[in-house]
Amino acid sequence: MQILQGVQAKYTIVIFWEPTCSHCKKEIPLLKTLRHERAKDGVEIVGIAVDFKDAVQHYAREMSIDYPVLVGEQDGLDAIAAFGMDTVFPFTVFADARGRIVTLKVGELHADEARFILDRVKGVDTGRLDLAAAKKEIADGVAALAAERAKHEEADETKASPLS
Repeated sequence: MQILQGVQAKYTIVIFWEPTCSHCKKEIPLLKTLRHERAKDGVEIVGIAVDFKDAVQHYAREMSIDYPVLVGEQDGLDAIAAFGMDTVFPFTVFADARGRIVTLKVGELHADEARFILDRVKGVDTGRLDLAAAKKEIADGVAALAAERAKHEEADETKASPLS
């Protein structure tokens, strides 16, 4: 895929976002952390902002985004469509060292999911997993993590709500 051409990294996370998206805003600190934590593994983050250039530049400065950010406007929307996706933000693509898409994550990316996925992408690169096995492990693992997170959120809400 052309989006990944020229990216000098072993593993690439491409995040499609827009400055007005609340879930996108919540992901930025995580993405910055992952970039630094996984730098030794060759992970690179590339943000594709689908908005007007001035708004993106202002927001990137305000949030101290330290990973490459491309401004997509219509091209960003076209790239999302090339994945066969409806326009939804955030939308994250994980690619291996050969530029193959290992998985897509629609919606907010959580730290446990990102680390789980990156470990499977690394498994593909080292030969521990083939691509199909990695995709299956990721699908199953991310679903289990989401279920666990939902269970904890429900328990937290129950604790916080007043008794009737």
